[in-house]
Amino acid sequence: MKIRHLGIALAALLIIAFMPPLVSLLGGLTLLVGAGALIFRDLPPAGQDAVERRVLGWLRRVRADPVVEPEADVVLRPLPTTRPRRVRARIPVAERVDIPPE
Repeated sequence: MKIRHLGIALAALLIIAFMPPLVSLLGGLTLLVGAGALIFRDLPPAGQDAVERRVLGWLRRVRADPVVEPEADVVLRPLPTTRPRRVRARIPVAERVDIPPE
């Protein structure tokens, strides 16, 4: 088999694997949007205006927030791969002897 045939077979397998969840997701979103449109249509004009103001306020808030860019002057240091060893304090030789001093 050619590489092209293997690519086509792999693409077909991936489509078979991922298409049903995508169709389910899109179908569910369509159903929710349709139900929301029917509910919105049945609201009184004052209720429709309130929903529109709320959505408009949310959109303005989303558009007003600036995207936080990482600062260029921050230098990231790599983490050490090994932990530093803890070193015990050295005891002088005179204090190590168990014989009492004379």
